[in-house]
Amino acid sequence: MSQHWYFAATLPALQPGAPAPFSSGRFLELCRDQLSDKDYQAVESARLTQASVGEPPAPAASASASFIASYRSWERTLGNELARARAKRLGRGADPWLRASREDDRAPAAARAALDAATPLEGELALERERWAFIDELRGVGAFSLEAILAYRLQLQILERLARFAVDVGEAKYKEIYAAILGGANENEQTGDDR
Repeated sequence: MSQHWYFAATLPALQPGAPAPFSSGRFLELCRDQLSDKDYQAVESARLTQASVGEPPAPAASASASFIASYRSWERTLGNELARARAKRLGRGADPWLRASREDDRAPAAARAALDAATPLEGELALERERWAFIDELRGVGAFSLEAILAYRLQLQILERLARFAVDVGEAKYKEIYAAILGGANENEQTGDDR
C-alpha cells in the first residue's frame, strides 16, 4: 500500500453538501504531478459512473484494484435494488435490468429511501449520502494511503454532481414536460382519440 504523506496532507477537506474546492480535472492534474504513473492510472480510473462495456479493469492485483472493484460492485448492487423496487412498483419483473453483484444488507433500504423521497431531488440526495458513506467505509482509517486519494476522487465527483442539481432548472423542465402531457391529453379529448 503506497503512502502519499505530503500530497494527501495538502488536499482540502471535503464535506458532504459543501462546494468542491476544485474540479475533478484540476484534481487529476495535481495527481499527475504528485503520483507515480501506476498510482495516477488508478486514481484516473476511479469514477462514480458504472464502467462501460470494454473498459479496462483497474490495475491488476493491487489495493487500488480492490478498492475500485469493491466500489463498482456496491454501485451495481445499489442499482439492482433500485431496479427491483421500480419494477415492483410497475408490477413487472426486474430480471432484464439486473447485473451480477454481491449482496449488501444496506442496499434495499437505501433504494427504498431514495424512491420513497418526497421529491426526485430528495431521492438523489439520499443516494449521494449513501455513496458518500460507503466510500468513507471503503477508505478506512489510512489518511495518506492511495485508497484515501481514490476516495477523495470519488467524493469530489459527488460534490460536482450535487452542484449540477439546480432546483430552478429542474422545476422549469418539470413544468414544460407537464404542460406537454396536458397539451397531448387535451388534443386527444378534442379528437376523440383515447389510445
